[in-house]
Amino acid sequence: MKALAISDSIEVLLPKMGIMTHLVELTRHDYIYVKDQININEVLSIKADKSRFWEENSLAVFYKEFKLGYLNNTINKVVQKMIIKYGYVKVILKNKPKGSNPFEGIDVLIQIG
Repeated sequence: MKALAISDSIEVLLPKMGIMTHLVELTRHDYIYVKDQININEVLSIKADKSRFWEENSLAVFYKEFKLGYLNNTINKVVQKMIIKYGYVKVILKNKPKGSNPFEGIDVLIQIG
């Protein structure tokens, strides 16, 4: 049986699969103003949001300077660790609602660098 040894001293090549998740609280922020301008595979930005004092490590997702929403609390913890370890994550819009309810949720893919 072969063993796989992982070391911190060598660069780990991770697959480009990433983490697929959805954004929460779309109705409370700027999504309504930019929902028709955002395209699938658009790169979004992610920033820590200190205004949410009840959730100290919340991460907000932005399109240009418009806040779309937040990562849910479970994924937020994982992404925080990725940012600390790798310094940067890439957020890509993968799905947005096409039906009558534009606030049904949008899906994003989070990848390392």
